[in-house]
Amino acid sequence: MAKLKNFNVNPKTVVAPIAALTMACLLFVYTRTSIQAAKRNAQQHREADGGQISWRNETLRRHGVMEKPGDKGIVGELFGGVKGEVKGSSENVNYEEEKIRARRAKRQEGKE
Repeated sequence: MAKLKNFNVNPKTVVAPIAALTMACLLFVYTRTSIQAAKRNAQQHREADGGQISWRNETLRRHGVMEKPGDKGIVGELFGGVKGEVKGSSENVNYEEEKIRARRAKRQEGKE
């Protein structure tokens, strides 16, 4: 009869694979949620800028001159998807376009 090999089963040999599996699962979930959050953030900024990201507007948002599109908070970003319109996207006109319109209005007033 073949001799069965004794397996050394102790807490170290059981916990190590469980810990490795747990870390792998956490890493997988973290990468998936961070990629989804980055895609959602880029989509919100594109929609706020009218279809294409404006680096000028992005700079103004980061320096507090313009309002950021969709401040949901951490939990809202994780679990809330972009459904329908971004809040305020229909009202949010490109900052540069507003400046051009203001200049045109001033010129029109000066000519009259």
